[in-house]
Amino acid sequence: MFVLGSAYLDPDKQLLTIGTRSVTLQHKPYLVLLWLIENRHRMVYREELLDRFWDGKYVYDQSLSKAVGSIRKALGEPAGSEFIETRWGLGYRYIGPFRELPSSSVLPGPSPNPSNSSREQGDGEFSGEVFASVPDQASQKTLPAIAPSAVPAFPPSEKIPTRALVASFILASLIAVLAFAAYAHRLHGGTQIHAAALESIHSVAVLPFTAETNNEEDQYLGLELADAVGARLGTIPKLSVRSSTTVRSILGPDTDPALAGKKLEVQALVKGDIHRVRDRVVINVRLLDSSTGADLWSGTVNADKTNIFATEDSIAQQVSSALLPQVGMNALRRPSGPDTKQPEAYSKYMKAKFFSTTRTRNSLEKAIDLLHEAILIDPNYARAYAALADCYELQGFYQFVPPSEAYPRAKAAALKALSLDNSLAEAHVVLLSTLADYDWDWEGVEREFKATIALDPNFAVAYEYYGYALLGMGRGEEALAAMKHAAELDPVSPSVLASLAWSYYLLHQDQQAVDQCKRVLELYPDFVPAHQLLGIVYGQMKSDQRSMAELNLAETLERDSTVTPVLLDYELARTGKRAEAGRDLAAVVAKSHGASIPDYYVAAAWTAIGDKEKAQTSLERAYQVRSIWVLYLQYDPRFDDLRPNPQFQALLHRVAFSHNDSEAAQR
Repeated sequence: MFVLGSAYLDPDKQLLTIGTRSVTLQHKPYLVLLWLIENRHRMVYREELLDRFWDGKYVYDQSLSKAVGSIRKALGEPAGSEFIETRWGLGYRYIGPFRELPSSSVLPGPSPNPSNSSREQGDGEFSGEVFASVPDQASQKTLPAIAPSAVPAFPPSEKIPTRALVASFILASLIAVLAFAAYAHRLHGGTQIHAAALESIHSVAVLPFTAETNNEEDQYLGLELADAVGARLGTIPKLSVRSSTTVRSILGPDTDPALAGKKLEVQALVKGDIHRVRDRVVINVRLLDSSTGADLWSGTVNADKTNIFATEDSIAQQVSSALLPQVGMNALRRPSGPDTKQPEAYSKYMKAKFFSTTRTRNSLEKAIDLLHEAILIDPNYARAYAALADCYELQGFYQFVPPSEAYPRAKAAALKALSLDNSLAEAHVVLLSTLADYDWDWEGVEREFKATIALDPNFAVAYEYYGYALLGMGRGEEALAAMKHAAELDPVSPSVLASLAWSYYLLHQDQQAVDQCKRVLELYPDFVPAHQLLGIVYGQMKSDQRSMAELNLAETLERDSTVTPVLLDYELARTGKRAEAGRDLAAVVAKSHGASIPDYYVAAAWTAIGDKEKAQTSLERAYQVRSIWVLYLQYDPRFDDLRPNPQFQALLHRVAFSHNDSEAAQR
């Protein structure tokens, strides 16, 4: 018998008792809970749980997310979060109280509990109508309170071809609600305060729409709706929209509006609830003031599965009218090419987007497979090609695949996307990145940057990637300004803030780099690149204990990392343990067989160890594979001991000459 604070778990009966409430856990949630308790001294990785309890089958992480959600529900929210800690994107750990009683112990018996009455849904017939209500000073029409369900980190594996059809119609109807609300604000004098509030909104986040049940189809539909609306809103001038990746990275499965506004640093939130009434899908939509939680407007959308695709362009036009009445209907740019009309292709595209956000080797491979399947279904699916280009670019950036293979694939996919739809900002920005990271084509970078921000002036990633390119061009201060602007556009993006910290580090502004890393980790404690960079910067500041603590934590969070062990060897050598570091580094390199480990990091470690010959050899290899990292040799203080060497200076000149040669070839 296990005592978990005020809860009792009977392993024999798989029974959980809390006070007067008794819950019989299903088999897999019970096994997961028991394993977490038995391994409570450590974090248990998602992969471990999937391999152990799902027989190593290829399943989406949604199966595990549902099991953990069932455990939390059984423990009773919000207390559930006090028992199981989520390390977002990595795994779980049991952190609650624990003691074991003899098996003969008797539990306090629960008293009978009346069954919960079902929510009254009404018997009216629906035919796709849209109903909107706008609050005034005297009263506000609020929506029924719906308990949000846990939002899956990844989409379910089931194929539901009609989902995309429903999503598209609901998006169109949803935005019609918002447009009607904006129109009502203009008509009724009693709503002037709320109209003024709308006009003052310059930042917004779209939360994943929540479902009243654990229906996977509806939960995934909620993620689709949030992604589509948020992506399109991002093209509105003067409106800063948190990307869906940022929202999920910062909030994880917790989309409580009371905390979301503060964490995401936005003025307004779009929130939706999904209900099923017979064969209808009913969506309640609200626009909330993030500081007060007050409704600025609310509305209801009804749809059925017979509705056909509606264009996202029309949807986004009307969203802009609702959120920013002063923005005209022509605020958004219409894509020149069509989106897919194949529901299965759209479903695979959305699944791929979710996999790609974690940026691990396995998740990128899964995303690429799904995108290839989407393209087989619809060979003219421009967004699928753009997403494929992004996945290939990330493989090259992290050197999961040799840059000489990954970047040409990324460039080809980006060009294919643009040949189908030249208005895709995401395709232009991937092309910008490949031209900077691999081709070192600075004229091309400038061209694609201008094209990207002309399409989407608020695209934070465009300024982030352009900042990296400016660093490669030797324009450090301009790079820093671009990175700062990216952070202004998306001040809670872990990736953007970590890139700003990297720029500070390269420009020898160590304290600012530390501050930015800490900012990232306040928002997202498990963001490994921030821990790695913070360890590097602390090392440069001679704060040895803090440096090793950050790097050890990074290694714990990402046990398969090939970079962190090399960073640890660098720190060992820097603090005087050169012989130990040399042995460890040689073993790490030998074990890798030359794969996966960026030679740039290996070169830095050999430099600290004092073996300049091996350091120079590693840098030469990095240059030969056109590693992006050699662009930063001109700044990185870890290579200061090599700078006087003629070989190092010759390499710097060759990198610069390659830049000039690329520019000349373009002319």
